[in-house]
Amino acid sequence: MPELSFAGGKALSLTQYLDLVEAQSPDLSVEKAKMDAAQARASGIRLNPPMVGYMQMKDGSGTNRGYEISQEIPFPTKLSKDKEARNLESDSQKEMSRLQKMIVLADARVAYLDFWSAYSKLELQKEKLAWLNGHVKVTQSSSWSDTSAKAHLLEVESDRDLLENDLLSMESELVTARAALRGYAPDLDINDTVPVELPALKIEIEKASSNPALQTKEKELEALSAREAYQKQSYLPDFFLRLRSYNGNEMSPQSQELMVGISLPFVFFWQPKAEVAEATAMRAKAEAELKKTKVDLETRISSFTKKLEYNQIQLKNLKESLIPRAEKRMKLVRNLSTRTMEGLDQHKSVMLGLLDLKIKAIDLRLEFEKNLRELLKLGAQSSGGVSR
Repeated sequence: MPELSFAGGKALSLTQYLDLVEAQSPDLSVEKAKMDAAQARASGIRLNPPMVGYMQMKDGSGTNRGYEISQEIPFPTKLSKDKEARNLESDSQKEMSRLQKMIVLADARVAYLDFWSAYSKLELQKEKLAWLNGHVKVTQSSSWSDTSAKAHLLEVESDRDLLENDLLSMESELVTARAALRGYAPDLDINDTVPVELPALKIEIEKASSNPALQTKEKELEALSAREAYQKQSYLPDFFLRLRSYNGNEMSPQSQELMVGISLPFVFFWQPKAEVAEATAMRAKAEAELKKTKVDLETRISSFTKKLEYNQIQLKNLKESLIPRAEKRMKLVRNLSTRTMEGLDQHKSVMLGLLDLKIKAIDLRLEFEKNLRELLKLGAQSSGGVSR
């Protein structure tokens, strides 16, 4: 891979970019807000506030004033089940937000890799164009009486012209890839930003004991089971306390009235029955989704892990065998005379072959990263040199 030129540009590494994403991403801010809201909902017990009232009664004996205090108290198990359900819903949201953060960072990582790929391939194509321009000059200096040299010249000039058209498309792709970086880090100044060469590929996929994608479904099931248990409490009565106190007047003595009552939810039994049935259906749906998720995750993780292994083997073959061998051939053909058709053809095929192999290495690395993204979005754990 050629060393990237940072002249006139601001170097941005993958680690720096992901740090910016964590600090600036609107998606991550949304997830943090969801998590904070869930924690707030889970805090404390839920009671209807007490009611305080002022009373004034007029009758034949005059005016009598007083006050009233009342409070509704749910059945104790309702309070505990509601608190348990809200705590589990908060835990479920935490797991979901943790998984969403992994997904956002995985997508942002590939956005950077798209940028790196577009920039690196453009640099290689510029190198190829510069070489073709030089090769055209060498070919033009050959004997014009040689028909093969003329044909070779026309072929190289056509290759050069086609490459110039391709460079315009690649410049456009680079602009698009550079602009896409701001989708995850809105405050990033992308003007003249250039990527830093990626570290050597080294990664291992760990079989974690707890998969975030699976934990999210498990926590959701636990929360829905707790909510079902809470709804079953709706058959139980609530308590009502009320205290009334009158000051009294000339004709009526001071008095107090205390009332203790309970609700009768079983009278309208169809209402709690419907609520329980709905909660049970939601819990059953979550159970089915959890089973499906387990099978789906196992299958897809295995598939993408195998793809990563193949990508690593292909990249290793390119970096350690094909590209070094092509570089050795390049050194050898430099000693061949460019005054012969054999020399011209050898120079062209070896040089362009070397650059094409380097471009293929970039494409393979990008393919690897996209497979890795899908694996990370499934909640798999990675370790090694590519996590940042």
